[in-house]
Amino acid sequence: MQNDRKFRSVIRTLLAAGLLSLPCLPVLADKPIDGVTARATSEQVKGLFAAQNVCTEKGLSDSGRGDGTKKLTTNSYAENGNCWQSGYIARGADESPIIEFDLGQVETVGQFHVWNHNGSPHRGFNHVSVVISDNGKNWRAIRQRFEFAKGPKSEDYLGEDYSFEPPVTARFIRFHCDSTHRTGGQPDLAGLGKVQFRRGHMADSASNRPAAVSIANGFIDVTAAPYFAKGDGQADDSNAIQRAINDWQGQHRTLWLPEGTYLVSKPLRYKPGVGNGYNNFRGSGRERTILRLKDVSFTNADQPQSVLSLGFNGGEDGKGVHADWFNNNVADLTIDTGRGNPGAIGLQFYSNNVGSCRDVTIRSADGTGMIGLDLAYADQNGPLLVKNVSADGFATGVKTGATVNSQTLEHVTVSNSTGVGFENHGQCLSIRGLKVNGPSLAFVSHFGVVALIDSELSGTGLAANHAAITTGETLFVRNIKTSGFKLAIENKRQTDNPTPNATGPIVNEWVSTPPLCLFETKAPHSLNLPILETPDIPADDPATWANVRCFRSLDDPDDSASIQRAIDSGGTTVYFPSGAQFFIGQTIELRGPTRRILGHFAGIHTVKATNRDDSKESAEETKPHLRIGDGQSAVVIVQDLNGELDIQHASKRTLVVKNGQGIGGTLCGGGDLFLENIVADWTFENGRCWARQFNNERLGTHILNRQATLWILGLKTERGGTLIETQTGGQTELLGGLSYTTNHGKLAPMFVSRDARVSYMIGEVCYTGDPFSQLVRETRKGEVKTLERGESPLRPSYLQGGQIPLFVGSTESPDK
Repeated sequence: MQNDRKFRSVIRTLLAAGLLSLPCLPVLADKPIDGVTARATSEQVKGLFAAQNVCTEKGLSDSGRGDGTKKLTTNSYAENGNCWQSGYIARGADESPIIEFDLGQVETVGQFHVWNHNGSPHRGFNHVSVVISDNGKNWRAIRQRFEFAKGPKSEDYLGEDYSFEPPVTARFIRFHCDSTHRTGGQPDLAGLGKVQFRRGHMADSASNRPAAVSIANGFIDVTAAPYFAKGDGQADDSNAIQRAINDWQGQHRTLWLPEGTYLVSKPLRYKPGVGNGYNNFRGSGRERTILRLKDVSFTNADQPQSVLSLGFNGGEDGKGVHADWFNNNVADLTIDTGRGNPGAIGLQFYSNNVGSCRDVTIRSADGTGMIGLDLAYADQNGPLLVKNVSADGFATGVKTGATVNSQTLEHVTVSNSTGVGFENHGQCLSIRGLKVNGPSLAFVSHFGVVALIDSELSGTGLAANHAAITTGETLFVRNIKTSGFKLAIENKRQTDNPTPNATGPIVNEWVSTPPLCLFETKAPHSLNLPILETPDIPADDPATWANVRCFRSLDDPDDSASIQRAIDSGGTTVYFPSGAQFFIGQTIELRGPTRRILGHFAGIHTVKATNRDDSKESAEETKPHLRIGDGQSAVVIVQDLNGELDIQHASKRTLVVKNGQGIGGTLCGGGDLFLENIVADWTFENGRCWARQFNNERLGTHILNRQATLWILGLKTERGGTLIETQTGGQTELLGGLSYTTNHGKLAPMFVSRDARVSYMIGEVCYTGDPFSQLVRETRKGEVKTLERGESPLRPSYLQGGQIPLFVGSTESPDK
């Protein structure tokens, strides 16, 4: 400490003389700020473990080093308690502990010293977010997120220094405990030993560089400290980006590549088996952020390597893979495999339950790349969504494979492939808006259950010798345009009365085996419901976003009130800081000007609704947790949330819910609903819904459609029970997906309808010997008929599953 003071004195002298200029150099005071007080959301034992203990000298003693440093005892009970420990509130444990410091007046703070909990180190703060205020009412988040060292449980504990970069100016400072040092990081029993703040300011000549962790937008900027990727197209950024990946893998954070060209010479890899997924890799737009492989780097086509690989949950050797690699996302960039790289794979993407690859261009600069988008590099990939992705100049544009867990693709473009544009080896696929152009085979599904609609396949050169589409098992197509091929569809299926090839060039509707009906239907065909694109709204300036943490009162029993305050503050975008957990016990209404709820993949959890006073139990606990009410925007979007959130769509407005894990609800107000990349329970009372990559894994009735119009591109389910029940007046069209029947296959029919319009297309896999025994139960005017297992084509025997190439129920309008 003595040497530190001498160093600071020298630096101050040089700066004052104009002989030194350093960026982000705080000028610090030697003494802590006096008279600081503290309060918190809870105290385990009032008085004994009070928040104010953190600001006192209790438990501190001279270190004996002669430099004025002090050490903190391991005895938390000494001097009638010398630390703070969070405790319990009326609804239970305080899962969102916050400690607030009042400096007495507005100060510029450059540094603070922390003695973490030394009596029970596992209670100590680990990841910490900070918000500040001048008046205790209006709060703002700082860009840094801190990681506090774990207390050593030693009588010689001297604590650690941390710096605000740049220094902050405020009277009030709050530490939000995002995690503790407990196994799993749960913050419900948190604690701190001591905190001391020191004044500081920036030298006038300093240039402020953003911190590596940006709380304001939830992204990790790879060009900021400590990574300093250049993005100039000249420097090799491999090590910088890989270090950022290693630091943040599995932590619900987004690595962000600002505008630039990032040159790499080595594979960028998320390591298999580390964490359970939750990795996000994002650029600033496919025209502005380019990840480019250095020329002549991946030259061995016998040992291909991927420029970017999202990993999987299993061993490095690809064995022992299991489907617990959740919610991975890649978006808004171009991946260029350069020149002279015949062993290059552009992107290996993998996710389970939810996850998306959106708005990505993958290209080979000289047309010699091996695979553009590889979804087949590891078993059990999916369910996931690929949307607005292009692959240009590869031997294989898109490759899919394995038999579970289904994949949904929309608006994918493949061009200039030299082998095959799109190749499938066993996966259940739901595809809309595929465009393939080039001299290769356009679409080959060796086996698998595939729905392909609204697509254009154009062949050149040698493509004239082949079919545009080849299927070896099950295929449903609708509205397909082909040109430059020998024929449109070649059906290589050998069993179950295969349908003849389709010559084309236009195919209105075709299925590899005859459609199935239980009641007499003339020319059975799919419902062909109208399809609307998922709407979007303009992005707001991040400076105008409302951070829900900045509206929290220490007296709030949970985060419900702070979220409502953020919505009612007038901000059009309300956001949750990434990596944090939030708890909701009261109904929240989305109203006013707010048009986007942005989750940054934070966690949302429901708790028992109550006030801090036990005697004031609330009846709100039975109500939904987010109600979509009337407001100024015709379209509202809820996106990028994890956990459990129940939405009641009770208005005529259009609601978009995307990238949601556990984000379910009810469509009941007659408005339109768009679901994209969702795993959750939804009930459809009325109105219209378009769902893309919809995953529901409950036991029992999975989806209930009472009187709505429901269109699904890609449904993934697990467990037994009816997958979709459509009641009188409802309409349901299912285009592809997978029933992964893990148990209770005899519990109920796969699909049930009563005087409703329905058409289904889906595959089944069952490795437990208990597949669905009854596929469809249909009721018309009181008469009940069933479609049994074996009355529809079966999958290959080792898959133990059935399938529905196309089932058609009533095609009459629901008002007849």
